[in-house]
Amino acid sequence: MNAEQREYIGIINQSAEGVILIKKTGWEEVNLPGHVHGKCQIIYTLAGTLHVEIGSESYFVPEKHIAWIPQGAEHKLSSNSRQVSMVIFYVSLRPEGKDDPKGEFAIYTANRLIGENLKFIASKGKMIEKQEQPDLYHFALGFFNLLPQMSPGKELLLKSLVIPDDSRLYPILRYLTDHVQEELRMDEVALRYNLSTRNLSRLFQESNIHFSSYVNRLRIMRAIELMTDGGRTMQEIAYAVGFNNPNHFNRVFRQVTGQSPKNYLRSCQEDETV
Repeated sequence: MNAEQREYIGIINQSAEGVILIKKTGWEEVNLPGHVHGKCQIIYTLAGTLHVEIGSESYFVPEKHIAWIPQGAEHKLSSNSRQVSMVIFYVSLRPEGKDDPKGEFAIYTANRLIGENLKFIASKGKMIEKQEQPDLYHFALGFFNLLPQMSPGKELLLKSLVIPDDSRLYPILRYLTDHVQEELRMDEVALRYNLSTRNLSRLFQESNIHFSSYVNRLRIMRAIELMTDGGRTMQEIAYAVGFNNPNHFNRVFRQVTGQSPKNYLRSCQEDETV
């Protein structure tokens, strides 16, 4: 974490409860180690994708989605996209000193209504103060509190994959991630790590991970990252992430995301600039 990032985290943690801070990032790389905010963090990914590690899990936040990080939750942020553009809101959501009413990490779809409201709030500068702009402050606070109800739903299918309790799976899952573009077979992976296919299968089952589903989801997440980077056709992306034909890629993409690759890309390309 560089000095500028540490300084801004200090500003967040020292800001008054009645202040909403707004930060807009340009096209930049994201790689923030574990840190904590004294306010709820609401991240809207304008372009590019984001990985959030929080607790014992890792999550994937696609373009045009919202990551809701509760206050006080230690988290790491990173991205495999070449560059990421985001707008981030830091807000206290504790009514009368109570705990954060949302209290858990979530990923939400930003439909057009949500996008327009986020655009409006973000256009008001670097902060919104309750004392100076009471109407705007209460509007923004009300909107953020209603956000979970306004969203089409949590993106459960696009959450990244559970970090297993069994440390023996750590290097294996890392290998799958690093070699997702290759043909991956359980027997060959087991042999690489001096395990029998049966024992490796048991390790996956005990962590509630299905080998082929895990690999497919890794491939779709990598495909989404390549789609947001641009410069490749869908067919090129399909081969680049390990599918041996575009039709199989299309079927798996629809299973994971609920829509075709072309429709997904079209929704990401809608103008939602802030």
